Amino acid sequence: MKKKLVIALVIFTAVAAGIFYLLTAGNIGTRYNTAQVEKGEVGRFVQDTGRVSSRNIRKYYGNSANKVESLNVQLGDQVKNGQLLIEFENNLDLEIQKVEKQIEALEATYSDATSGTSIESINSAKIEIARINSNIDLATRNRDRIQELYSNGAVSLVELEQAQNNLSQLQSSLAVAQNNYNQLIKGVSGSTRKRYEAEIDVLLLTLESLEKSKEDSKIYSDIEGVVTEVNTFAGDIPSAGAMILEIQDPSAKVVLVDFMVEDAIIIEAGMRALIVDQELGVDLDNLEVSRIYPKAFITMSELGVEENRQTVEIGLPEAGGNLSYGLELRTRVIVDESQEALLIPKEAVYARNGNTYVEVLEDGEPVEREIQTGIEDQNHIEVTEGLTEGEEVILNYMEE
Repeated sequence: MKKKLVIALVIFTAVAAGIFYLLTAGNIGTRYNTAQVEKGEVGRFVQDTGRVSSRNIRKYYGNSANKVESLNVQLGDQVKNGQLLIEFENNLDLEIQKVEKQIEALEATYSDATSGTSIESINSAKIEIARINSNIDLATRNRDRIQELYSNGAVSLVELEQAQNNLSQLQSSLAVAQNNYNQLIKGVSGSTRKRYEAEIDVLLLTLESLEKSKEDSKIYSDIEGVVTEVNTFAGDIPSAGAMILEIQDPSAKVVLVDFMVEDAIIIEAGMRALIVDQELGVDLDNLEVSRIYPKAFITMSELGVEENRQTVEIGLPEAGGNLSYGLELRTRVIVDESQEALLIPKEAVYARNGNTYVEVLEDGEPVEREIQTGIEDQNHIEVTEGLTEGEEVILNYMEE
């Protein structure tokens, strides 16, 4: 009996020693999880939901004072630059006729005092000067508005140059009209001319004011585009500041993406972007970031959490022409292009005192080594210094 017990103890001791050896100095795979340093492709991108819009949008508003007499467009209509969109009711035609009759009476009063000079010609020349001056004021305001839009990248240089040319032509026309007027009044005495000019100036200012008020009762399109919103109807009196009409330029389509600020700050103009939305079947590559809006904003997430976001604009090629305005699409910006690199799993890397380290197996033993890293993606990190292809890095320990 004692002999059998001794044999059993010897066998148990031998087995225990073998297990201890395997756990401490045997197969490495039982002690560590490791990964090999390998070559692969690595890149970095940020992704969020964008919406189709236009770089060139016009919105028109109500004033709560006038009733809509006629609405000349419908949702989805294509409109041209200068096309009449909405006309409000006004009673100015009768007032304009009254002033015109007063001008005719003034012509008759001074017709005998002009020494044969046609008062009608003088009057027409004076009216022409007033008309050109009024147009110069409008053209100057239009040039200044387009200058601001050009500064913000909303219109092209061609549109700005055209606005400046229109203003220059009107200024030239004013010089010609003024010279014509000066020639006509040579035969009129100074006192007669001064009295006539004072009276006619009052009437012309009244007429100009009435014509301007009449023109203000109409809304014209100042771009070529498509009507994307209509919030009024004939007979409606739109509230002051209420947006009643929106037009977007389809030749300037963009995708606007409200990225989290921590993503937006690493995006730069010119970076490659793409739309890959499998649910909608949209796949557009080789897009480009146009600009990053300078102002961030706070919004609430679906979970009621405040988020700091910033808008990034991405240009759309002609292939995106059939995408509806307001359509939401999964959009990606490539921050770092894919390139060949030495890669290891991110979980193998740790930091200490501002330096980055991994543990490498050297002759079967773990050795700490400092490394330099580069691009990271969701699973891997690029190693630029400190490791060579084929080395084994430790991911974690199975046994202490």
